[in-house]
Amino acid sequence: MRSRLFHRLFQSSAFFICLLVSSAYSQAVETQTIFSHYKDRLLQIRIVDTSTNAQSTLGSGFFVDKLGTIVTNYHVVSKHIFDPKQYRIEYVMHDGKVHPARLDNIDVIHDLAVLDGQIQSTPHLELASNDINKGERIYTLGNPLDLGMTIVESTYNGLTDDTMHERILLAGALNPGMSGGPSLTQTGMVVGVNVAATGNNIGFLVPVKFLKKLLDAHIKTTNTDLLAEVRRQLLANQDEYMHALLAKPFARKQLGDYTVPDKLAAYLNCWGDSNQENKPYRGSSTFCSIKNDIFLNQRFATGEIRYSHHYFTGENMNSFRFYQVLQQHFANPGVVLSGGKEDVTEYNCHSDFVTHKSVRLKTAFCLREYKQFRGIYDAVLTAVTLTEDHQGLVTTLVLGGVSYDNAVNFGKTYLESLAWNHP
Repeated sequence: MRSRLFHRLFQSSAFFICLLVSSAYSQAVETQTIFSHYKDRLLQIRIVDTSTNAQSTLGSGFFVDKLGTIVTNYHVVSKHIFDPKQYRIEYVMHDGKVHPARLDNIDVIHDLAVLDGQIQSTPHLELASNDINKGERIYTLGNPLDLGMTIVESTYNGLTDDTMHERILLAGALNPGMSGGPSLTQTGMVVGVNVAATGNNIGFLVPVKFLKKLLDAHIKTTNTDLLAEVRRQLLANQDEYMHALLAKPFARKQLGDYTVPDKLAAYLNCWGDSNQENKPYRGSSTFCSIKNDIFLNQRFATGEIRYSHHYFTGENMNSFRFYQVLQQHFANPGVVLSGGKEDVTEYNCHSDFVTHKSVRLKTAFCLREYKQFRGIYDAVLTAVTLTEDHQGLVTTLVLGGVSYDNAVNFGKTYLESLAWNHP
């Protein structure tokens, strides 16, 4: 009896193992077939330093029509955008032939770029017209670490619903150099453009709908107006999300005896902490920040939204010492933003004392302007309450890449959302 049972179990296990092996073999064959069939559509994108004639940046790209139109990421070609005299664009086809490329259009918000490959009758990939289901297998192609074109089996996990700009969440390995490559369905349709990786086999794609919109724009830039186009897109984008944030009352929460701005949008991530150390005062803090920013160049990103609230109590301290604690946090908010002297001016700050309802505040409002995108600013607003002798609030707001009017209006609304819930 035991012998027959063991024999049946062995047969069932062997059959199951055969199924797994067969499935794995089938997937491997399918992956090889896809790569073999579409590899001639794939390109390596090179940004070349003209003074040394050496490659400075590498990425991936692909043909989207027979006229030699190429798609890649904005961040792959960003050096050329900021200095077209120093950096030129070229691409390498599957047969090793190198061709020059001209930058035709960009979408800095969604990290896309369209190039003219300046050749005709090119093999190309088709763009998907329908959404696919979560869990479907897709195939991500690109040139990782300058090792040659590769293909990675990945899983489609739908669109992110907690980022300002939609991304496709990918369960699969994206590596440096694969940026700008395509991710395909089993039928070879492009569903997204490789854009970013966070490690642990998690990556992100730009949805194909944003690529279609850029291709349909039929706008061709020139080297003289590339930065002007970046500026136009940044201003339009910040106007859109600032208008949406200011169109409704700020969500608020209780922090100690104060009411403060809470999570203002789904694309903000908020968390909290408290200080339980052996100090003469105690503190509780909350933080909110955006989950993704906008790449401008290798040293400079924008689109920042973040704010923090620090609530302090010091019943065992005299009012002078407690005020020093508040002043120290007010004077050193710990704000660090990207960008160097080539990118931004020095901060111009204005301090004031304001009263709103029952809250008395000391405020500092600082702006720095983008040198190559005039009329766009980073704003830092810090405020400390002067209402009580043994409790207080220090709050800091950071906005990256906004117009002057939006910085002022948002800062005003932010301060007006503060309240002191005194007994």
